[in-house]
Amino acid sequence: MSRSPAVAALCILSLVAACASSSGAKSDEPSSRPSEQKQKPSTTSDPLGSMTLMRQGSVLLEQGRIEGALEAFEQADRVAPGNATNKNMIGVCQLNLGRFDRALQSFDEALDLVPGFTDARNNRGATYLAMGQLHLAEVDFVAVLADSTYPYRKEVYYNLGLTYLEQGQHGAAEENFRKAIALPNPVFDAYLQLARLAQRQGELERSRVLLEEARLQFPESTAVALELGKLLMLTGDTAAARPYLERVISDAPDSAEAATARSLLGQG
Repeated sequence: MSRSPAVAALCILSLVAACASSSGAKSDEPSSRPSEQKQKPSTTSDPLGSMTLMRQGSVLLEQGRIEGALEAFEQADRVAPGNATNKNMIGVCQLNLGRFDRALQSFDEALDLVPGFTDARNNRGATYLAMGQLHLAEVDFVAVLADSTYPYRKEVYYNLGLTYLEQGQHGAAEENFRKAIALPNPVFDAYLQLARLAQRQGELERSRVLLEEARLQFPESTAVALELGKLLMLTGDTAAARPYLERVISDAPDSAEAATARSLLGQG
């Protein structure tokens, strides 16, 4: 069984030198700054050229040009082999392209170089989760959370919540999703997962409260507007639902979300 990372909405972390992509700047702790740790030597190494290529790859990755980013990171690896950060970035690209076996190989190589590389361990767990290898995913996420200094624990709590959700352990999933929405800087998708869990349990008011909280934290999100509109339609409050659904249509008229909103409003 395999899943797309996009469907699972995994939190994938990446790092290029002092510049970050995907999830913001990384910690100054050695465990998440592998480029500052001792790397395996290479007689053909060109660190400056490799760094330039890695920065190019980072820009392309942020632009969503995954194939181009992968090419840049792989070229950087040829120029200066043995850089754990670059191995992680190659894995991030492969994961986003759905090439799970190749992604695992890259994350394993990064962890062989720097065993305490927490971003790579989280990303390997995300790959296991996308492949449906839930126990291995859980092991990696729990190992990352054992590092109390890791600054992106909320993203890992979210990934662990997804793992428990896939295992049918809804209580454990909810516990981790709640940790993921702790202020400041909550994980957006954790709100949606909690709201859906509440709906499954028949607690529609609790779901609404969670979505309203998400709307306050992420006021520009059309996803929250759509979820609120759907929930209010479910409760029969069409008048309250309409502004949310109309906003989705206005903000992204050609999107699948807009099509859903029109359908709920009987417009298509």
